[in-house]
Amino acid sequence: MPAKEFYVLSFNSTHHAIKAKKLLQDRLLEMEMIPTPRDITVSCGLAIRFGEEMLHNIKEVLEFDRAHMRLYRGMEYDGGNIYVEVDF
Repeated sequence: MPAKEFYVLSFNSTHHAIKAKKLLQDRLLEMEMIPTPRDITVSCGLAIRFGEEMLHNIKEVLEFDRAHMRLYRGMEYDGGNIYVEVDF
C-alpha cells in the first residue's frame, strides 16, 4: 500500500502557532492544529497539519513569518509516520 503524504508546520512558539492558525482559518484553508509529533524535536507543542493540495496557498499566506516555522513532509505508513524537513 502506498504511503499517504501530508505536511506539518512546526513553530518556535505557541504564539506563532496560534497566529498562523488564525490567518489560515480566516482564508478558509483546510488544515488542523495538532500536537507536535515527537519526531519533530525543535518546536513548541503545537503544529499544523495539511494536505499537499494546500501547500502553495499556505506558503503564500505565511510567507512573511517563515523564520519562525519549519516545514516537514510526512509519510504515513502502517507502522507510524516518518517526517522529513523540507524548504519553506
